[in-house]
Amino acid sequence: MSSDSIRWECARCGVSSGRIDGTRSALPENWTASGERSFCLSCSRALAGEAAQESAPDGCSRDDLVRIRRRGLIEFEISRSPEAPNRTIAKACRTSTGAVAAIRESPQQG
Repeated sequence: MSSDSIRWECARCGVSSGRIDGTRSALPENWTASGERSFCLSCSRALAGEAAQESAPDGCSRDDLVRIRRRGLIEFEISRSPEAPNRTIAKACRTSTGAVAAIRESPQQG
């Protein structure tokens, strides 16, 4: 994958992005690249949640998995936009500002 492309296509959902005039452009600001693959923001968020769930210990309850996934998503958003206010991250993750603040303040996040 080059640093510029005419069209960028998400490896997960297939959505594409590019300039209307067909000129080369850098990877869109909210996209992520992993090796030869690129992912839109929506899929990057989903992958962060899935990765968190996959790291969960065996035998977790459904509620525990939901909490683990939510934490992974919040951590992804914090790493993506560390200066963003808690309310912005909470809105992106569809959670409370208190949940974001708790993760920011946790020793694991620092």
